[in-house]
Amino acid sequence: MTEEKNINNSPEKLIKFFTNGITHNLILWIISKQTIHGYGIMKKLDDFFNFEDTECDFSINSSKVYPILSKMEKKGLIVGEWKVNENNKRVKYYSITGEGITVLNHIQSHMKSILTNPSWINFIEDMTGKEINNEKRN
Repeated sequence: MTEEKNINNSPEKLIKFFTNGITHNLILWIISKQTIHGYGIMKKLDDFFNFEDTECDFSINSSKVYPILSKMEKKGLIVGEWKVNENNKRVKYYSITGEGITVLNHIQSHMKSILTNPSWINFIEDMTGKEINNEKRN
């Protein structure tokens, strides 16, 4: 009976594994684009993980984002600075460090490799039902 229950939940678990794995990379990328506070990061992540057309119930919340930010800060990938926001509240804003940029460059290199590897292209096209154009996008 337990096995059957695990099989029934496996699509949701797979989606969660996928999103958990990529969330760290997305957070680092978001911070590389602008100095931003945790709530702003969560709002941007919501745009990535808006799965309204599926049965998966995945949401980004502070209990997921802030521990990731803390780990990234401890590893020296980002730096947080307390500032007063437009609502006169003390908020921690995050920016990327040189080490964070180096890590992001490695991620970018791997992503480029994926999009030139025929096996990955076949997988992505099969999973999305969309053809990947190998031309550089702006």
